[in-house]
Amino acid sequence: MTVDPAQDLTPDQHPLDRQAQKRARENAAFAALNAALQTHPPLNGLFVEDCLHVADNRAVFSARLNDQAVVLKHFHGGQGPAQAALVHAELTSRYQIMQSGPLRVCKPVALLEGTGITLRAFQTGIRLDRILQTADSPTRRQKLHQAGAWLGLYTHDRRSMARFGPWKWIKSLPSADTSPYKHLLNDLKANLRQQAPDLMGVPVQLARTHGDFASLNLLCDGDALIGIDIENQHSLALTKDIARFLAQAQSYRPPESGWLPKSDLTAFLTGFGPLPAPDQTPLLRFFYGVELGKRLLSDSAPEPETANLAAALQAYITSPIDKPVPTD
Repeated sequence: MTVDPAQDLTPDQHPLDRQAQKRARENAAFAALNAALQTHPPLNGLFVEDCLHVADNRAVFSARLNDQAVVLKHFHGGQGPAQAALVHAELTSRYQIMQSGPLRVCKPVALLEGTGITLRAFQTGIRLDRILQTADSPTRRQKLHQAGAWLGLYTHDRRSMARFGPWKWIKSLPSADTSPYKHLLNDLKANLRQQAPDLMGVPVQLARTHGDFASLNLLCDGDALIGIDIENQHSLALTKDIARFLAQAQSYRPPESGWLPKSDLTAFLTGFGPLPAPDQTPLLRFFYGVELGKRLLSDSAPEPETANLAAALQAYITSPIDKPVPTD
């Protein structure tokens, strides 16, 4: 999560104070990067241009390496070198199967051992979320289909099955006490608690996933869809990744009838492939509610998107709950 330079400021502080804090954070990030680079043999041809983001455990920079545009990530703290190594290994693994064609990941460039620094190629393209915000129906379906195919390819060789536990996901929803949608969100939690007993222990498909599978981390470059910010090696429920992606897509337009727009789900799954029962309906429904609630509680969504999410959540709560399909 990107750190907001203004998050520690009081409302009466001047905007220039916010800019000063932002510059201070960026200067500190440059200083930490420089110190880390001193511990590694010189990397000839590396020129760091700008600090793009300062996050809780890392900083992201634009740079050039021998005239190639790259993105440099510096993971700091005691776990920084290990985390950078994991990120580089994950991207390298997926690049072996997704380096060409219409479904790709960005190219890994280098890992500076022991420094917490990893470099990947800079990727051109238009963010998928920006396309979805204004896309007509055929374009929307095509892009959702392609996104499903991308996730299907990314995870196809690293899937497993487990037993589902719903309660931790309900507890993961933040408090809604200060939200103007408090009553709606409390109704959501009640709805999720109603679903939970039937979902305890049902089979769920896991995969080592992208870690941050969202349309802002997918770039459209011509006919290709390229994933960036690949950082996770954890096994997660595939339905959670899908629900998160579809909840973000829902925020860009008013809801259809039912708990989820069937046109969006159909487009995505024709690209991804069939989900096993009970992932297809009851688990996806559960996670979709969790993700709608999280997005509605976020402060980052603009008002039109918030209104769409609130309407979608109301439709979700009032839709019938499907029972899981019995399994052996």
